[in-house]
Amino acid sequence: MTNFGFKIVDRSRSEIEPLVARTLEEHRPIEVGLYFGDSGALDFLEQQLPSGGLKVAVHLDHMRLSILDLERREPALREQLTQARRLGAAYVITHLSPYPTPARPELREPLLERICSGLRHAIALSHDHGLGVHIENTYDGPAFYRWLHRSVQARGVDGVHVCFDLGHAKVWSTDHLQGWLGLLCELRDTARGLHFHLHANRGLSDEHLSFIQAERLGITAADGFTGSLDYYQALAEIAERFPAAAKVFEVPAAEAEDNLDHVLNRIAAARRGGDERP
Repeated sequence: MTNFGFKIVDRSRSEIEPLVARTLEEHRPIEVGLYFGDSGALDFLEQQLPSGGLKVAVHLDHMRLSILDLERREPALREQLTQARRLGAAYVITHLSPYPTPARPELREPLLERICSGLRHAIALSHDHGLGVHIENTYDGPAFYRWLHRSVQARGVDGVHVCFDLGHAKVWSTDHLQGWLGLLCELRDTARGLHFHLHANRGLSDEHLSFIQAERLGITAADGFTGSLDYYQALAEIAERFPAAAKVFEVPAAEAEDNLDHVLNRIAAARRGGDERP
């Protein structure tokens, strides 16, 4: 299961060095969040990642570079796209907006116009740098994203791919996991690339808990979000249904390696139909 990997941020070289070393050794996917701009961390990543033949993704600073605000921030966007290429990225990830989008039906059309405008801008500049564009789910459910992807395609906006954040789906939608996975299958079948953020939370906020911590808290059992599956069975289903997609754990760096080992062991047990505990 080498398509499971790590998300790291450009904050501390000492914090990310062991995760990069393991990524290179096991040839796993890696995602870099461009949020802090620490020169030591970035220099290290530029030295290590491009030459490793890895599947690299870069998460833009979405608080500044969300789709609805991109056209006013072109210099910052170009700077981060250039950085993404220096890191050897194949694609970048961002959000539609740092805040919830309007819910009123009469505003759907002007909202769609702004989304399409921002996407055209982002896709054109990203393609100039040899990068694809993935949009991450945030404050809406699968019905919104189904409408979004169908609508932008109908407007002739191509090249919009998908980052599915498991934790966001639990906190900010009322839909079950199976509804989300059904949407992701639809999008995959229309040639959209998929990327996953995996982490746990209690449903109250976007906590980015490791699954080790979630188990300590007693929140890995089946619930109103996962339905009949516990979280390890849910992760096993994601791995089975989307084997080629990069699946990165968005958890604290200090727990990231143990979390990876823990989850891979539990997925193996779930596939065998047991409840083996390492």
